[in-house]
Amino acid sequence: MIRPLAYPLLFVLAALLTPAPGLHAQPLTDTLLTWRSYSHDREARVRLYRCDDADRPHTVVVDERAGNPGGPVTDEARYVAEVIGRAFGFDPATATFVFRFTAAGFAPGASDEGKALLLRATFRRGTSGALNAPSWRVLSRDALAELTDRALY
Repeated sequence: MIRPLAYPLLFVLAALLTPAPGLHAQPLTDTLLTWRSYSHDREARVRLYRCDDADRPHTVVVDERAGNPGGPVTDEARYVAEVIGRAFGFDPATATFVFRFTAAGFAPGASDEGKALLLRATFRRGTSGALNAPSWRVLSRDALAELTDRALY
């Protein structure tokens, strides 16, 4: 039997153990990822978020960087996804990748805020075990906000 004086203590304990709304809103990591392309060193800002989707428990936001030689980071999406998966310990076929292009991705010193082109990429593994080509979809700001638990936008 619980004594009446213990009820306030139980209430406080329950409040402390209940996760706060938006707990996943902070990225698990926010880093600059570098890799070697065919003849160039490339880099992109990578933010990893946990999400509540059982099939794809991670969302990875990849920001193009101005000054990267060669084509856009999406040209090497499969390779970049594999590198990110190895670096952070998850299978890229179980994550949602969002490639984000802002003015800062094209002009050094430009703002990272404002309009952005958001491309969602999801991967599947083929019978050989390699990542297949991504499935692409243009994403809205609201959809990105949902994927990152309102941390972005």
